[in-house]
Amino acid sequence: MSFQQDAELTEKRFAAIESHVEGVTTSGLSLLARLAFRLNPQMGSPEVAALRQKLAGNATQPGDDELTMLSASALAVALGSNDDAIAALTATVVTCMSCGGLRHLEQPMDLVGMAGNVLRRLSETARRRPSLEQTKFSSPTVDKNDEVLAQALQTGDMSKVAQAIATLTNKALSSMARRQREFEGAIQKYVNIQDEELDILWWLEGNHSFDLALDFPEVASEHLALAMAKELGGLTKVLPGPPALSSLLSRTGLMAEPPQSLPDAIQRMPREWLDKSVEGLVTDRISPALTPILFALQRRHEVHGEDQWIAAWCTTTGLSRAAQLAPLQLAVAAYREFTLARLG
Repeated sequence: MSFQQDAELTEKRFAAIESHVEGVTTSGLSLLARLAFRLNPQMGSPEVAALRQKLAGNATQPGDDELTMLSASALAVALGSNDDAIAALTATVVTCMSCGGLRHLEQPMDLVGMAGNVLRRLSETARRRPSLEQTKFSSPTVDKNDEVLAQALQTGDMSKVAQAIATLTNKALSSMARRQREFEGAIQKYVNIQDEELDILWWLEGNHSFDLALDFPEVASEHLALAMAKELGGLTKVLPGPPALSSLLSRTGLMAEPPQSLPDAIQRMPREWLDKSVEGLVTDRISPALTPILFALQRRHEVHGEDQWIAAWCTTTGLSRAAQLAPLQLAVAAYREFTLARLG
């Protein structure tokens, strides 16, 4: 796909991408990812039509091939966003969509690799303690050079002068309140992260699975990946989760287990665990494209634990029943989906 060196069109398209990314939501990111991964999106659907209009950038609407490229570009821009929340959410969505590498991205950019880098960076930088010393306090003052105030003083209308001073005072107070909210928000986020890390530490030191009511060494090998992913995901309070995620999961005994396919891993889980896991899921955050593992849990739950769900699941998600993942890959993929469903 080429813009044929049309600088004006390129500028309009990129401006449209930047504008779209600023207000993007989880559902919006999911649509961009489905298009970028070419997961059989309904190109004539209202949501795709709306996205096509937004990414047109006041120019000719893009065709289907260009729209997939623009969607991938929008994801790349979101991954590089200065807003850590947008970057973390985008990276989690892209990682979930790749499903542990089972889905391949046919784009001239390694979005999955970029997402992994963002997750690693934010899992470290977002956990640094914010400065407890606020910047030097400066008393709010009225801007005597304000144009509205100057005009009111020239007219001698004291009611307008009072109104101008009140407006300037409210502006100064709003600035102080915003600064205080930002400081409190940073502290609250750090406290949440500290609680999360403490909970994870006790979980690992306790060496015990809450859901299966067994110590880690006693958990059946085929149950470890999904069980550990769910429990660690439940302890996570802030995206994108703790650093050294693979190291944390490996401490539960995953490294020595053999690979298995997604359908087999899910079908082998105990019914009690399945019922408990599905009960806490938010249904409208589950989809065959974005969260294929959680979608599989739902489908198995609907058929009361039988295996009739597998054929339809493979067709709907586009994933092969035979494809296998190493236990650690499966656990990380499931963890990303559980955290996205809870915190996304």
